[in-house]
Amino acid sequence: MAVNGKAGRSFWDSAHWPLMRRALPRSSGPGTAGPILWSIVADLHAPQQPEIAPLASGLRSETFPVAMNPDGTTVDAKIAAFIRTAEQGFYEPWLSDEQINHIGQVLIKDEQTLTGVYVDRDDAAEESWGSAHTQVGFDADHPVGTFLDYDKTLNAGGPAGPIDARLITVVTVSPSFRRRGILKHMMTSALARAVKDGVPVAALTVSEGGIYGRFGFGCATREANIQVDLGEGHGEGFALRSEPSGRVISADPVKLDEVIGTSFEAFHARTRGSIGRQQTYQKAATARWNAEDLSSWNRKLRAAVHVREDGTIGGYVTYRHEGWETDPSTIRISDLIAADDQSHLALWDYIAGLDIVRRATMRTAPLADPLQPALLNPRSYKVTGLRDLLWVRILDVVQALQARAWSVDGAFRLELEDAMGITGGSFTVRVHDGAATVTPAAGAAAAEDSAEDLPTLQLSVETLGSLYLGDVSVRTLYAAGRLKDTTAEDVERISRIMDLPTPPFCATHF
Repeated sequence: MAVNGKAGRSFWDSAHWPLMRRALPRSSGPGTAGPILWSIVADLHAPQQPEIAPLASGLRSETFPVAMNPDGTTVDAKIAAFIRTAEQGFYEPWLSDEQINHIGQVLIKDEQTLTGVYVDRDDAAEESWGSAHTQVGFDADHPVGTFLDYDKTLNAGGPAGPIDARLITVVTVSPSFRRRGILKHMMTSALARAVKDGVPVAALTVSEGGIYGRFGFGCATREANIQVDLGEGHGEGFALRSEPSGRVISADPVKLDEVIGTSFEAFHARTRGSIGRQQTYQKAATARWNAEDLSSWNRKLRAAVHVREDGTIGGYVTYRHEGWETDPSTIRISDLIAADDQSHLALWDYIAGLDIVRRATMRTAPLADPLQPALLNPRSYKVTGLRDLLWVRILDVVQALQARAWSVDGAFRLELEDAMGITGGSFTVRVHDGAATVTPAAGAAAAEDSAEDLPTLQLSVETLGSLYLGDVSVRTLYAAGRLKDTTAEDVERISRIMDLPTPPFCATHF
């Protein structure tokens, strides 16, 4: 993700196909007379584990789960060293034992897997720097590369609902051990595990945008920093065109556990681009997790919930006042999750009505925010920054595309290139009633497709990752030169099928 190869945030072959095609009888295909040969062809298009890149001499890697000591409250020295190393990689302070144990408990709840790359001390002893490394360096339990992955779900907009996603985060490489294959080894190892586990997509967030395209990740969602002028007076500050239904009530953050769960579940189900959340969000929204000191409560946090007219809760907001030294008086929204648009507007209306407050800021707003067009004065809503958030790597093109949202019915050929050899080849995508059927272009099916006048989309797996959730259009990527040997006519035809009317939104950082 960042300098030194960081990714995520702190804890907060088709080469055999020509031969197989000649071997298949013309009747072969799904549901026809060649089931065994068809199965062989399908296997050729199944995801393949990538070759795991080797480490330089003198380095070794270990992958292990997080576990607590027998007392159930503390992590062992190896886990603590991993966490401290990762936090130091993101320029965080040296954490206390109590803070480390808080993090360890969260990692266990999310069933997160750690991978560390370590220096072999015997090998290092033979190097000119070995003696100094032993004398002044960190203990042997401290890795020189960290990597963490775990599973959540991703809403790709398809009718079947969210799909499994392997999330990757806390990737760091010590600046003293660059250019020794550490990042490539950890990434290829992790993607190989994900393919073996049958996970259709991997995802990460990044600090630097130029690192992960070579591993097949494409930028898939963006978010906005916003500043909302709450002002004073009708039409001059914050005023909605219509009053939201229901009522917003102040809430005790420590009582929000159930509300947070049900509200995010509804938000996740309706929001294309949403990723399931890790346990840190639950702790942060209930004031039990203070980013400034993980061992203490967040005493500055405030909360409110929207109660619909039928008495059900439609969402929540958590926020804090930025302090009286801030001019104008400003509320910073930490988290705003709504199950529907009315709840979204109602929670904003509540924030605008807080006493002695003239501005609200939020760092994680959607690009298509219903708040701005709902305001009498849309200029009171300012976008102060845009940045990418979620990066997606397709591991199984059939599973991934069949879980995706589509605009209209139609069909096209997909020619996918994957330099890592995980997924790729020729596929036919057919969309009917909003759902896609994706099949390898093989045997009789390939002959039938060739007879059809189907447009062809040829691209890399990185570019498909950017297209996947609909953040960027087929037309835009064509204009950028990202679609190989795809004609302008084919672009228009495929665009009507694939491009989506609104941008995706991910409210989860990891």
